Amino acid sequence: MAALIHRGGALSRRTAVAGGLAGLSAALAAACAPGGGGEGAPAGGAQKAPVKVAYWGKWTGSNQEPEEAVIAAFQQKFPHITVEGLDSSQVAGTGDLDREKFMTALAAGSPPETIKIDRFKMGGHGAKRTTTLLDDLIKRDKVDVKKFYPATVEEVQYPPGPGGKITALPWNTDDRALYYNKQHFIEAGLDPNKPPLTWEDAQEVGVKLTKKDGGNLVRAGFVADGSGTNWNIGWQWAAGGQWLKPGADGKVNRKAAFNDEKARGWMQYLKDNMDRVLGGFAAYDAWRQRFGTNEKGPWFNDGISMGVYGSWGIGEFKRFGPNIDYGIAPPPRPKGMEGTPVTWAGGFALAIPAGITGDRLEAAWEFLKYYCYGKDSQLLFGSRTGQMPALLEAAEDRAYKESDPHMPVFVDVMKGARIRDVTPAGDEVWFDNANKERPFSLFALRDRLYEGTRSISDILIEAEQYVNRTLDQAWAQAGA
Repeated sequence: MAALIHRGGALSRRTAVAGGLAGLSAALAAACAPGGGGEGAPAGGAQKAPVKVAYWGKWTGSNQEPEEAVIAAFQQKFPHITVEGLDSSQVAGTGDLDREKFMTALAAGSPPETIKIDRFKMGGHGAKRTTTLLDDLIKRDKVDVKKFYPATVEEVQYPPGPGGKITALPWNTDDRALYYNKQHFIEAGLDPNKPPLTWEDAQEVGVKLTKKDGGNLVRAGFVADGSGTNWNIGWQWAAGGQWLKPGADGKVNRKAAFNDEKARGWMQYLKDNMDRVLGGFAAYDAWRQRFGTNEKGPWFNDGISMGVYGSWGIGEFKRFGPNIDYGIAPPPRPKGMEGTPVTWAGGFALAIPAGITGDRLEAAWEFLKYYCYGKDSQLLFGSRTGQMPALLEAAEDRAYKESDPHMPVFVDVMKGARIRDVTPAGDEVWFDNANKERPFSLFALRDRLYEGTRSISDILIEAEQYVNRTLDQAWAQAGA
């Protein structure tokens, strides 16, 4: 698939798209105004008892205004429902919002009516029964979950596989692709319309793009996995591998599946990239210390030329690097596999905590349907932020695709999306914790590799043992 090229001077198209989005927002507001009709609106002007919905997990920064716009439109359509959107800083307590704060509130009998949760964690919530199962409401209101990206529905089903119950509705999704700085390509004598599609070519192009001053790394030509990128576990899928597999009983996601030649291959690839392209870990570490987050990041300060990053980066480039001329292409794959793009999809879901009943349950459900299952709502948030709608008809809508000239690549590669395997131990399998007690969780493999104190084979053996112990215990406790 050819890369989609963004030309910094295409102001007329940007203006046209912006005008189209303004029209979309106006249409949404009109449709949602009192008397605008639509499913779920009070019939015949009947008055309903006021009800308040606390919505935990409202995003801030560049996402705040679009979220508040959706909430305002919802309240116009449902004037008896007041939605109080709260971000993590506005919720009392410590720790992660969708884990520590939520579990504390649930134990105290005072959870919010709705909460946004990183979707891969829904397996753990399904095992603990901390959110309301939505299957009866879905059936009652004829919500067709096939209208969402299949991968997003798989992540909210528990137990995973056929027969799983729906623990939340998919809200957004994201995926990853190769970002590259076109001006850097031109400076290096490379064709900016031909980004690398294979691992082998990416490494060679990375060498040509890299700038060094003696032993100091000035510009990283290609960061395979590290600062400014977000690919990590995607390397195993790109190599044609998988992370988990069924157990001897045939039940899914019971055992580690990654200790194989594919994993050894991509881990060696990361090591080669670190040594050959970046000049070793010490040089890379000194380079990354020069940069921060947001506008201080390497992409916006001439610090990196190429790397795999998420679809949300479109919004970041609009905000922090509007004049940077960049292109997007599918994530590189080993030679011979580049004709079939693969990406890693993540994203969030909206859930109703367990114990919410009566009018509060009905109001929370209306909000979930409106925000997750409503095309206009999905378009409004997605088109303003670069976040991908989980709802297929919104993601594939022309207005969304034209919200940014890079967006069609992300929509296209989403067809080859992989998700983190659903288990009752989402956090434990995939992530280390603040106390560094899970050094062989799957997202930590890169760190063990870059430490340089263990062989690749030893790292994979340790990780396999850790993951299998963790899965055995989690599935046993879940009784599934």
